[in-house]
Amino acid sequence: MTEEVKATAEEVKIELSIQDIVLSANIIDLATQRGAFKAAEAGQVGACFEKLVAFIKANTPQPEEAPADDNAVAAQEK
Repeated sequence: MTEEVKATAEEVKIELSIQDIVLSANIIDLATQRGAFKAAEAGQVGACFEKLVAFIKANTPQPEEAPADDNAVAAQEK
């Protein structure tokens, strides 16, 4: 029985998405606002939060700009 559980646990692929990291940053922000951390911990918590935010910014795809309409470009040139 334990072999089956171990085999199943090894087959499960753990994934972490940008949304999960955003949620983690939001949880840290909320906990900080509610005073969940001691003053001595604030530096470490803040550093972790800043790393998460930097990672989110670096790995979030930017929205693509819509291609310009040829007629609109021609109208602007006149």
